[in-house]
Formats: sequence, structure tokens, C-alpha cells
Amino acid sequence: MTEAMPRRRPRQVRTEFAVRRRCRKNELNPIGGVSRRALHEIARVEETRNYLWSGAVRESLGMWRRHVGQLGHRLWDEDQAGCTEWLCCGDPHRARDLLEGALRALPKRAARELRAVVDELDERY
Repeated sequence: MTEAMPRRRPRQVRTEFAVRRRCRKNELNPIGGVSRRALHEIARVEETRNYLWSGAVRESLGMWRRHVGQLGHRLWDEDQAGCTEWLCCGDPHRARDLLEGALRALPKRAARELRAVVDELDERY
């Protein structure tokens, strides 16, 4: 006679699922000047808004940071050849607009932390 494998209890299954979900959140890429708690809020907003995607805030912030760091702040040329995806070819002003949308969607505490980073770049711009 073969022994049947015991059935796992529903609570055990739910607990394991919750742990896997939390672990995915632990893989967040850091943003300088933003706490881990704010990073979790940013990830939550990116998951729930249709105009954002996973990593959108970090990518947009990086693009805005590179643009501000350039000498002379090269202006975006609409007639420039390239693909139509602004993240690929790099329209920093659209990236800044996306950051503003994310800032408005975030809870006050997380928005305040990200706003401090963005405002520092805006002052240099």
C-alpha cells in the first residue's frame, strides 16, 4: 500500500503565498534619499496606476537626473530621429511629468521624501 501525501492546510498555503509576495517587494531597487518604506509605497502606486509600470519612477528620476546634470541642459528636439518611445530615446520633460503624476498619487509621507529628491534636481535645472 502506498502512503498518501498529507494535504496542506489552507492557512499554511496562504502564509507561504504572503511570504513570497513580501519577498518580491524586498527586491526593490533603491533610490538615493528615499526610505525603504517610501520605496514600498512607490512600488504599490506603480502597480495600481495604469500610467505607471514597475520601475517607472526610478527610470524617470534617472532620466531627469541625467538631463539636469548635462552642461547646457540640452533641449529635447521633437524633430530628432528616433523611436516613438520616450523612455528609449529620452524625453526628460515627459519623465519629469511622470514624476509629478507619481508624486500626486503617493501618500503624503512618501511623496514628501521623493519630492525632496526631485526638488533638489529642479533647483539645479
